[in-house]
Amino acid sequence: MDEMLSESMKNLSVAHKAAINKERARREELEKQKQLKKRQEDEERRKRKEKRAALRERHRLQTLKDKILEGIINTAAHEDYLPKYKIYDVKQAEASNDGVIVIGGFIGELIISFTCMLDYILASPAN
Repeated sequence: MDEMLSESMKNLSVAHKAAINKERARREELEKQKQLKKRQEDEERRKRKEKRAALRERHRLQTLKDKILEGIINTAAHEDYLPKYKIYDVKQAEASNDGVIVIGGFIGELIISFTCMLDYILASPAN
C-alpha cells in the first residue's frame, strides 16, 4: 500500500512538475512574442518617422528651389541666354565672319594632332 501510494504521489509530482514547466515555457513564449511585436512596432514607428522627415526635407528643398528659380531666373531677361556668336562648321558654304568656325571630323583631328606635335617640338630644347 505504501508503495502504491508512493508511486502514485511520484507520478502526480512528475506530472505537476511537467505542467509547471509547460506553463513556464508557454509564458516565456508569450513574453518573447510580446517583445518581438514591440520591436516590430518600434521599427515601423522609426521607419515612418524617417519617411516623414525625408518628405519634410524634400518639401523644404523644393520650396527653396522654387524661391531660387523665382528670385533669380524669372528676373533675368531672355536675351541673356541668347548666343552672341553664330557657330559654323567648315563644311558649311554659307559661313561668314560673324561667328565661330569649328573644324570637325578627321581633318580636325589631324590638325589637332599636328598642332600638338609642333608644340612638343618647339618646347623641347634638344630639337
